[in-house]
Amino acid sequence: MKPLAFAAAFLLPIAIVGSQLHLRATNSYDSETTRIRTRLAAVEQQLRQTDVSRLTSAQRAARARNLDVLHEYWVRAVFPKNTDFPGQMVPYFVDRYGTRCAMAYLIEQSGHGDLVARVAATNNNARIRDLKSDPELVAWLRDNGLTAAEAAHIQPQYGPPPLPVPVQTASEGYKTTTGVAVGVNVGSVVLNAAQIGFGARGNGLLGIVTGAAGMGAGMSNLNRSGQRFNLGLLNTGIGAASLVLGVYRFAGAPRAQPRASVAPWIGGATSPGVTVNVTF
Repeated sequence: MKPLAFAAAFLLPIAIVGSQLHLRATNSYDSETTRIRTRLAAVEQQLRQTDVSRLTSAQRAARARNLDVLHEYWVRAVFPKNTDFPGQMVPYFVDRYGTRCAMAYLIEQSGHGDLVARVAATNNNARIRDLKSDPELVAWLRDNGLTAAEAAHIQPQYGPPPLPVPVQTASEGYKTTTGVAVGVNVGSVVLNAAQIGFGARGNGLLGIVTGAAGMGAGMSNLNRSGQRFNLGLLNTGIGAASLVLGVYRFAGAPRAQPRASVAPWIGGATSPGVTVNVTF
């Protein structure tokens, strides 16, 4: 069997299942990112359509600049993560990883990082409406052509952290089953790869049977976690390698061709005849 095909047979099941596990683990954060991006895009569009004729030219220029920064922010889509409040939607000025919320990012990009640091240290999970008495924030909003209500729309709340996937410990019985299945399948792979043992068809049949059994024992645990998943993945991968190599050897084994011979036959006291000898 070509080395590339053998490697593919061994690694493909592991790669597929591994990617599924990664998607399952990140799906919650991905959906949260999509929600926040959609919200901020809608807020930006709404603020751009607002009549700002009452503002001074300096305020209008600052407002337009901030909306451009807001656009860059939500397109980049790096948002804070709620890591502290299970089951709650909570705002963060700055999360534990240093990621700024939309309002904190606008303020910081305008050169007021000290204001962001102070709010993060004293009222990190406060809503903008709770900060409307902060004179420095009020002055920033005024100078940048934004109202407190508009700032509250810009400030998202962040969904609770994903629930942890319960870690499932494999039973002693399944550990034993895995040990036997892996050992038998590794032996089958060696026999087929080295072309020793029971002959091509015998080794191939052994690989098919043991590989199918290993995959059956493994695939039923690929939706689990912890030890159950790891052992299931091991069974599935090695079983797949044994099965594919077994099929290759079994299908490629030479078959004996049937042979037939016809010859004259003369018995001692009987008339001459014909004898037919067929070998399968």
